Amino acid sequence: MSKSLPRLMFLTMLVVLLAFGIMDVLAQQVKPTGVTKIITLVGGMVTTDHLEINRGDTVVWASIDQPAMVYFAEGTPVKLACVAPTRFYLNEEGAYTTGVIPQGGTASLCFIEPGTFDYAVFFRGGIEAGGRIAPRPSVPAGRVVVK
Repeated sequence: MSKSLPRLMFLTMLVVLLAFGIMDVLAQQVKPTGVTKIITLVGGMVTTDHLEINRGDTVVWASIDQPAMVYFAEGTPVKLACVAPTRFYLNEEGAYTTGVIPQGGTASLCFIEPGTFDYAVFFRGGIEAGGRIAPRPSVPAGRVVVK
């Protein structure tokens, strides 16, 4: 039994490496198109709540008058991006989310996966101690559809 454990560990590592390799290849196949769409976050609202783009397009969230956070929570999470995202990071579920976007700041993400991506925006009024943004009853939301 002790001889099979190293073999099992080796096979597990091989599967993990192959899975990450496939994701990396997908990300490299889609190049940025140079097309940028802007979603403005102002007055506690999302100005463009439904956006249709093509693979390789970049979406910029501009927080005009208060700090905000964009979180892809419902439906299909965004897991791959074609270039280094600005103010986005991979959360514990392996999906992109922003940290706090400061007033007057932006966050951007280049989409490579086709699909429908629903997100919520949490504004400064919902920030808890420690910098986490807490949901409020009427959280503005939006949708990005990638063709």
